[in-house]
Parts: sequence; C-alpha cells; structure tokens
Amino acid sequence: MVDVVAWNEARRYLPVIRRLAENSRRSRQDVAAAAAELACGQTHVYALLRRYLADARLTSLLPRRRGPAPGTSLLDQEVDALINNVIEDVYLTRQQPRISDLVDEVRRRCVVTGLVAPSRKAITARLQSRPAREVVAKRQGRKAARDRFLPAVGSLEAHWPLSLIQIDHTLVDVIVVDSVTRKPIQRPWLTLAIDVCTRCVAGFHLSLEPPSATSVALCLSHAALSKESWLAERGIDAVWPVRGIPERLHLDNAKEFRSEALKRGCEQYGIAIDYRPVRTPHYGGHIERLIGTMMGKVHLLPGTTFSDVRTKGELNPDKTAAMTLDEVERWLGHAVAGIYHCDLHRGIGTTPLAAWKRGTVGDSTTLGRGEPTAVTDPRRFLIDFLPIARRMIRRDGVALHSIAYWADVLTTWIGHPEPMIIRYDPRDLSRIYLLGPDGSYYDLSYRDLRRLPISLWEHRLALTRLREDGRSLVDEAAIFRTIETMRKIADDAVLSSKTARRQHERRRRIVPASERTDLLPVELDAGDTLEQISKELQPHERMFPVEEWE
Repeated sequence: MVDVVAWNEARRYLPVIRRLAENSRRSRQDVAAAAAELACGQTHVYALLRRYLADARLTSLLPRRRGPAPGTSLLDQEVDALINNVIEDVYLTRQQPRISDLVDEVRRRCVVTGLVAPSRKAITARLQSRPAREVVAKRQGRKAARDRFLPAVGSLEAHWPLSLIQIDHTLVDVIVVDSVTRKPIQRPWLTLAIDVCTRCVAGFHLSLEPPSATSVALCLSHAALSKESWLAERGIDAVWPVRGIPERLHLDNAKEFRSEALKRGCEQYGIAIDYRPVRTPHYGGHIERLIGTMMGKVHLLPGTTFSDVRTKGELNPDKTAAMTLDEVERWLGHAVAGIYHCDLHRGIGTTPLAAWKRGTVGDSTTLGRGEPTAVTDPRRFLIDFLPIARRMIRRDGVALHSIAYWADVLTTWIGHPEPMIIRYDPRDLSRIYLLGPDGSYYDLSYRDLRRLPISLWEHRLALTRLREDGRSLVDEAAIFRTIETMRKIADDAVLSSKTARRQHERRRRIVPASERTDLLPVELDAGDTLEQISKELQPHERMFPVEEWE
C-alpha cells in the first residue's frame, strides 16, 4: 500500500521529470532548474530521471526506502545455509518443535563447525520468509494447509487486473439453428474466462463441439488479444478493453485443462496454473456466478431450454429456435461488452468496466498496475496453445492422422534422431506447425496440394465409415474420398436430418483464407482488398477457422 504522502510527492515530481525526459537536448542548466523547482539536489533529479526513463510511470518516482533491500542477508553464506538446513531437518517436521528448539540447534551446530552463531531475530526472520502454506503442510500435513490457506467460495484474492483468470465451460441454454435451413441443430458449448479482480469477462469461445484443448486455446487467445477488430467484424458498438497475458489461471481438473498443449503454452508465456483441489466443491465461485448470469440473459432468447424442466413447462425449444451460432455469438458479445461490463456489480461495488480502468490506470485512492503485458504475435500465441503431437521427420515428410505433410524446410531435419513437436488445429488439418530446434514454427501443408481442407471431426467420421465398410488398412486417398462422399450426402440431406444439418453447419464455418483478417501476419493498407492481400501471402501465412474437435 502506497502512503498518501509518498504518492502526492511522486505526483509533484511527475510533470517536471516528464518534461526533462521528453527533452532530448536537456543540459545541466535544465537539470539545475528542475532541482530548484522541486527543491532538491541535482543528484536526486538525475536519479529520478534514470528511474523514469527505465519505467515511464508515476510509480517509478515514489520515494525509495534507504538501506539494504528487504530480504537482503548480511550473514555469512555458510551461516545462512546452516540455518536453512536446520529449518528443513528440525523445524519443518511432524514433531512440530518450538522456535526455541530451532534456535538452540542452530547455535549448537555453529559451535561444532566454528561459525559465529546468529541472533534469534536473524533465525526467526529466515523462518518467516518461508511460505506459510509450506510450513503448515510440512508440520501439520497437506490437508491442514488446504483447510487454512486455500480459498473458499468468493475468497480468491486478485489485487490487480489479469492477476487471476478463471475458465470454465457450460452448455448454453438455447437451441441454435442451421444457417441455411433455419432448422434446429443443438445446444452450443460456451467457454468463458473471467478476470477475478475486475469481474470483467476476459474472453469467450462458442462452439458446436464439446470442451477440448482447442476450445480452451481459442478462449485464452480471445482473452489475451485486443477485441477491437473482433467487435468491428460483428458490428458491436461497445468498448471491451480487456487484453494482455494473464499471470495465473484457476481451473478445475477436467482433461482439457490438464493437456500438455495448455501446460506448455502457459510455460512459454510465464502463466501459472492453479488447479482446484479434488473433492473440494467450494471453489470457482466467480466463474460459476458469471455462467449463471449469462445463462439468465440467454433465457430471453428464442429457442431457450431454460435451466430445468419445471421452468420450461410445455415449451418446445426446437419449435421456437431461430438464431444461428454466429447470431448467438454476436448476441453474447453485445450482452458482455454492452450490458454486463457497464452494469453495477454488487460484489465489487462498481461496474466491471470501471474496475478495469481503476485497476490499470488508477485513481485518487488506488494505484494502477499500468497496461498488462501485450501479446506481440497473435498468430504465434494461438499456435502455442494448440494440441501437440510428436513425429519423426522422414524422407517423405511428416505423417499425422494418416495424412502426409511436406515443406522444403523439412530437408534440414531428415534423419533427426528424436521426434519433433507438431502443433495442429483440429478445425483445419490442411496445415500443421512444426516446432524447429530454433524455437520457430514452420508451416507444413498437405504433400498432395489437391486435397481439400478438412477438420478433425470429419476425419474421424471418415475413419468410422471406413471401418464399418471393413477397411482394415486406411490410407490417405480413402480418407479424403470418403469425406467428399460424406459432404455430398450431408448437402443432399440437410433439409431432413438434424445430424446432417449439424455437419453442414460445421463445414460452413470453414472460411477461405482470402476472407480472413484476424490472423493475417501483415499490415493492411487502406486500398488493399482481402483477395489482393491473400495472393501476396505465402501458403503458411494463411489459417482456416472451422469448427473444432477434441
């Protein structure tokens, strides 16, 4: 907590130091004039200027405490190591000795080894620097530590924006319809992310497929990236300022949250993961309440199934369903950015939008954290969270899902002794991403470029069909031939079969790269059309969004 006097002093320094920092031709006379204006020495002005140039925020000008930094040890390294060893061997045990026993043992070992014994205060300070949860866990057991330190419902602490994000899934209480026939398909899945500090919706992903590592990756990407283009594409006139790399994720123990893809992606960007303890239902209150709030709004839509049979009564959602998946997504965007973020949240006493602004910019009583760490490469960020496979590099390329892939860069790693990491997007198997030894991703396309883009759900349906036909050996040509046949059948049956309509809607969401703008790795000129831009791109610079499959 910053003292009010210190904060006001930093505010007094800010305009003078900022003026010096912006003056690229500042001289000694300028510094002397600034020192006179601030009533301090020139040396202090130079120090403030250095701190501001390194971190151009008001907090860099706050007065700093004199003397050694907190946590600095003045003891000999051997004595420090001895104290830590005694804490581990004697104090952090289930016998639960007293601090006086710890002090006696440290002094005894110092006498034996000929070292100068430290004071009780020094020993106690090193013990107190240990995490309290770790101390309790080793002295009283892990259950005691959980009961004492793990949060109950509503007790999660997040002191600044993006310090803690909760993610969870739910089936939306509304039936969506096919975009062509306007006939009912199914209830979609919604993956939601909430910023615990401000209660802002960090991001969401709507899908026809059950939760998977891909839906988590897409929700996390939506949360971390800027929302301006996303809102503009959907015609949503609202402000959604949440963006940046979160510090921690708070997740349950579902399989998609424990995937290697998510763990490696979080390690790549320094995102910590906290899992809810098993058999402790008093967790995740923030995201559960948000899901309840959003489902309450959804109950106003045509085709709603409500939350239970008693509320639904005799209403038939299949007959009242009228909205496509894209329309529900656009409606949710309005509900989040236009209503929820601007409505008073009783839990924090203000609106989520105001809480975000206060948490980032600050106000007269709260010190803002500044703008969160931005994602510099949106396309790379998404790829870093996609599902993982490991494959050997052969002379004929890489084989994944019984499909052959190739790129000229593979000639560099033919014969590589270890399998290499492959990332793939289940929504579009026409392109996969190989992680090279240099840490860069290299795009691999179908070895046979005549193949059509397919998704993983189509691939699995084709394999099922081939097995039913008695094909024990499955080859690439058979897979694509079967998928083409299945697509024709689905097109013919779209007016009569709900399953066929669902397949048709999934395939409709495969958008050609020439019509995409959200993941293009180039800057758009005012006069460029999407078709012109697409022609200038390399094949590996295009991505195809289609529905996902776990």
